[in-house]
Amino acid sequence: MNKFVQALSHLLPTGWAFPRHPKSVVMRWLKAFAGVLEEHHDFTSQTIRQWMPHRTCSRIEEWEDALGLPDPCFGENQDIEQRRTTMLARFRGGVTLAYDDSSADSIGAIQRYLRLHGYEIEAWYNTPFRVGRNRVGEKLGTLNGVLHIRVLHICSPFRTGANRAGQRLVNCSKNSEAVECLLKRIVPARFAIHVIYF
Repeated sequence: MNKFVQALSHLLPTGWAFPRHPKSVVMRWLKAFAGVLEEHHDFTSQTIRQWMPHRTCSRIEEWEDALGLPDPCFGENQDIEQRRTTMLARFRGGVTLAYDDSSADSIGAIQRYLRLHGYEIEAWYNTPFRVGRNRVGEKLGTLNGVLHIRVLHICSPFRTGANRAGQRLVNCSKNSEAVECLLKRIVPARFAIHVIYF
């Protein structure tokens, strides 16, 4: 029995005027009214789910307007999953520091920032060799102000509904403009950015 019909039938008073037989007029009216209540409940639940940013499909444009998206780093031609990833990254904020007195241009902060946007990277910059900090066998680097970013992968898995039969199970792209654009927002001006793809 439908939960709405069951709840409404328990609210009816007892007696001959309110029969519980399934084919009686009262019970048929009760089932119809329970159907209206169930439809309203389902519509309300769906509306609430669509207002949740990580679940939305029909309200994604409204979320993007509120957050100042689409992001110029990614361009206009994005599928729904890329748009949702960018939107959730904007919600989570910018750089997450490793500890309170950490720097926004630290390697760990840069890696976490790009991971929010779906990029797995290795990052390093050249520093002069210092006794006590560096070990024997390490390169004697010079401080040349270049931040090196090696992009390990920019891949998106096959998604039912977004991809079609015959497409690859993992689609990888080599778009360096998006990575460089994101890095220019957080990396200090003293660094030149060098992006490497393999």
